Amino acid sequence: MNIFIIHSGEDLELIRQKKNELCAKCTQAKVLLLEYRRPFWKREAKHLMRQAQMILYLVGRHSAKSRNIDWELKKALQYGKGIVCCKLDPVYSINAILQARDSFTHEPVLLAEEAESIDHVADIVMNYEQGRYINIFNTNDRGEDLKQAELFEQYKLFTETSEALVNRRQNVNSFYITANTALITIAATAFSLNGDVLSKLLITLVLTVPGILLNHSWKKILVAYGITNSSKMKIISLIEKRLAASLYDAEWQVMSNKYSKTPYISFTDGEKSLPIIFICLYVFVDVICAFALIYHLIGR
Repeated sequence: MNIFIIHSGEDLELIRQKKNELCAKCTQAKVLLLEYRRPFWKREAKHLMRQAQMILYLVGRHSAKSRNIDWELKKALQYGKGIVCCKLDPVYSINAILQARDSFTHEPVLLAEEAESIDHVADIVMNYEQGRYINIFNTNDRGEDLKQAELFEQYKLFTETSEALVNRRQNVNSFYITANTALITIAATAFSLNGDVLSKLLITLVLTVPGILLNHSWKKILVAYGITNSSKMKIISLIEKRLAASLYDAEWQVMSNKYSKTPYISFTDGEKSLPIIFICLYVFVDVICAFALIYHLIGR
């Protein structure tokens, strides 16, 4: 299991001590720590977070006010990683980015699990590794453990839902690509017809507005699909720990191997580039049309 530590640079010496304590208690876990913020530290941090199954946020005195830590926490949430917060001192505050309100009860909720000490963190890690982090295993009426055959059948059914999710994502991508193609075709056709240049520019500008909104919606849907798929993979990983082999975990370790020359890029990250490209295209067209309108009006 890989654990990535988010921390403040001013607490580095104490963070190293906590890391050594955690490594001593969780010998099977691999703790990933970005000790120095080099010029391209964000790229390295994203790479380490993708490798991690859990994010450990060690909260220091000024951590809650750090923009860099806010950025790291935001990325961890986007990647759908489980976050565990452990304060280096009980009086320290947790960042506002991890605080939200329940949409139904309107009660304040923390988007992370709190740990009182490194010992508590070690317990969470050990429970996760042993398949007890999420209580998904029921017993039958006789109180016996779920049989391997029954567990394997449920495992197959759940992996099929993960594959079905991928198919739905592909259908969503096809729909939005078709919608963008239609908008671009309409704009190009309108511009190629005979008529006033001013009208053509205005029509093009009007068509880019739904295009930008469309792609913003597409990007949000892809993020939601990414979080859902990440949750499914965590549950599959828990079930595999009770089967003969952990194939998905092994595959992930191979893909995220730090010695690999080609860094692994998740499907969600790759897919999100498409709506961003379309948004940039529409904005570029808007800028060109705006300058053309100004030039046309001044020329009159």
